[in-house]
Amino acid sequence: GTKETLKEKVEFDDENKRVIHVGVEGDVFDYYKCYSATWEAIARGGGPAIAKMIIEYEKLGESMPHPVNYLDFMANITKDIDAHLV
Repeated sequence: GTKETLKEKVEFDDENKRVIHVGVEGDVFDYYKCYSATWEAIARGGGPAIAKMIIEYEKLGESMPHPVNYLDFMANITKDIDAHLV
């Protein structure tokens, strides 16, 4: 894909095992009024945790695309994190 820039603020919620990246400025704001990406680790009884990924956004207009192109980016980050935990 094309390269984009994003300045973000990272918030940590240790109690709920979440990391939230809140967009502050960058290319994503050509399409969205607000944008945040959340990773949450959900424990499973005795097994490995699963990762829940959430994208929250508000489009600038109805003609703007949904941010599905960011899902691959989020999945790759999740795989990188997993590789460091194993």
